[in-house]
Amino acid sequence: MASVFGVPVSRSTVLRLLDALPEPEAPAPRVVGVDEYATRKGRVYGTVLVDVETRRPVDLLPDREASSLAIWRAKRPGIEVVCRDRAPFLAEGARAGAPQATQVADRWHLWHNLGEAAERAVARHRQCLRVLVPEPPSDGEEHDDPTPPEETLT
Repeated sequence: MASVFGVPVSRSTVLRLLDALPEPEAPAPRVVGVDEYATRKGRVYGTVLVDVETRRPVDLLPDREASSLAIWRAKRPGIEVVCRDRAPFLAEGARAGAPQATQVADRWHLWHNLGEAAERAVARHRQCLRVLVPEPPSDGEEHDDPTPPEETLT
């Protein structure tokens, strides 16, 4: 684009100038989603914070410690709702940083927990369900042939 306007400038200079610009001030989120992420699975974890209403990332914390989340939350008193999973460090950090905020479970974990509960209920009542479905015949018994016999023409 610079060449179209006749401005002799390199790509590196344009990137350096863009990098020097101040970060735009984003409004403080009212509803924030909190979850952990892995940079190296099993070794290095962090915390991601998302504005749930705009669906945009707000910040990345370098670890998944309750104290880091509490410090981040304490600097943003306008947060009214924290949407999170059941990780204990998330609950503790959200409670310590902003005790007035309501904590709710996120949608994915609600569906996941519902699926697990339904699976447990079906497993517990498996015997009841077997009564409703007839058992297939075993190999030793005669099988009814579902296809009718062919008629002979005379």
